[in-house]
Amino acid sequence: MVNFSSGLMYFVGLEVALSVFGKFSNKINFIGRMFNFALTTMASCTTSICCSPILIMMGSRTNINWLTGRVFYFLSRILLGFTVEIEGQEHLDSKSPYVFIGNHQSIFDLVWLGAAFPKNSVILAKNSIKYIPLLGWFMMLGDDIFIHRGSKQSASDMFKKASEILLAKKINVFFFPEGTRGTHELGPSLLSFKKGAFLLARHAKVPIVPLVISDFHNFYNLKNWWSCGGTIKLRVLPPIPMDKATDENLDDTIKKTWESMHSTLLEISPPRIDFKKLN
Repeated sequence: MVNFSSGLMYFVGLEVALSVFGKFSNKINFIGRMFNFALTTMASCTTSICCSPILIMMGSRTNINWLTGRVFYFLSRILLGFTVEIEGQEHLDSKSPYVFIGNHQSIFDLVWLGAAFPKNSVILAKNSIKYIPLLGWFMMLGDDIFIHRGSKQSASDMFKKASEILLAKKINVFFFPEGTRGTHELGPSLLSFKKGAFLLARHAKVPIVPLVISDFHNFYNLKNWWSCGGTIKLRVLPPIPMDKATDENLDDTIKKTWESMHSTLLEISPPRIDFKKLN
């Protein structure tokens, strides 16, 4: 049976081997970083699950998400070489209930979420995620809100119910308005926004706070088996009031929010690497 010290030596040896051989092969480097990403995810989820009874007894159940994120970010700085620069931190620290939205690019979105995720906040996610081992477990413990996509219940009614939960518990909710990861080969961009986050904020009459994250092209590209560390830029835009939003002006609000986030994305993103020159 392998004891702790032997296991640690095997782990260090594997990390050294992946690091050394990764310098000579982009594919080996990519595999090593995916291994470390999986390790970071498992370690952060396991930590929060183990600490959840204490947080629940302290009445801080919604901080399980915050703890998971901070542990993930701490480990990702060591194992993945990422740092996150946050501009507009004051908009994250407010104690008022908010609906936070951010652009969705890759699995490495967990890094900036770990660095920026506010206390007393939950994630709104599709119901199927709760059945994923570790990830779904900590999200259920963290009192996250799960929705049934494709149910007969109208979208407006669904988010009205979610808004009642938000107001009753006085919590923030985080949302990816694009609904899925966007891959943009021609340059940094955003997918069109779905209405969910805006319906939620309208029903709750709480502001939307956009988080814009710089282009991930240089950090992660599955097609080219490329991944590296570096600095992720995150800009938190001022809150957008939703207390006067109506069905008539909601589409215009979504359009203006998309345009504001898109222009910010272009502003904070670095020039893209040409992978053809690397091969």
